[in-house]
Amino acid sequence: MALGTLPTSVCCATLRVVDERQEIEEALRLLAERCSRLVRLCYWAGTSAIAVEELDHRRSFDLDFHTQWALEDVRPILAEIQAAFRGKVEVVQAPDQFGSGFRALLSLPSGAKITIEVLSNFEDVAPDEIVDSRTAPSMKRVTLRRYLADKIQCVMERAEARYLIDIGAVLRQRPELEPFARAVLRRQDALLIAERLLSWSDADIEKDLTAYTDVQPQAGSEVRDLLLRWLKDESKREGHP
Repeated sequence: MALGTLPTSVCCATLRVVDERQEIEEALRLLAERCSRLVRLCYWAGTSAIAVEELDHRRSFDLDFHTQWALEDVRPILAEIQAAFRGKVEVVQAPDQFGSGFRALLSLPSGAKITIEVLSNFEDVAPDEIVDSRTAPSMKRVTLRRYLADKIQCVMERAEARYLIDIGAVLRQRPELEPFARAVLRRQDALLIAERLLSWSDADIEKDLTAYTDVQPQAGSEVRDLLLRWLKDESKREGHP
């Protein structure tokens, strides 16, 4: 079907995804150019990094940065961003007394606004878990392996279906990472993660993904079922009924 024959709603959704990606890239480049402390201390984390530079698998609405070293105070980073973009930064969530993180809205020259979140890591990041960003080469970003491990951990911590979409996209496009993913899953509490997965009905997953018009809810259900099969395989391997 030619683009011109697509329903207007589909065309508009596609164009919006393109706009969001351009906004993310614009914001990242500006931050890398103006905020040396951010570049030195943090790396680009989360789905925007992987969607833009690796998988192009779903929408991401914000820029996440994590500190490369444990328990860094991120308040000086916020001050740097505010100084670099005077009058263009609205703090949505202020840092706590330990400076462990903040969230802010950055107004871009294009007029768009993008959410920036900076969090202090609880542990140092290994050098092989970050690489140079292609979008802003001075900035480090998360590797695909670390991203995959983080998303499996996220399934344990919070029931959000977009994490299933992320895991599925990695495994679909990089099937050689399946043994690594299985190993990460084995390190989780099997009972707890099984309860998390079983709590998601197909309807729950579809509802949770309403905002993500560029993904199919069925893909989330398939990943849920895949992870449950892996858990069952592991249980059999260990001799459990």
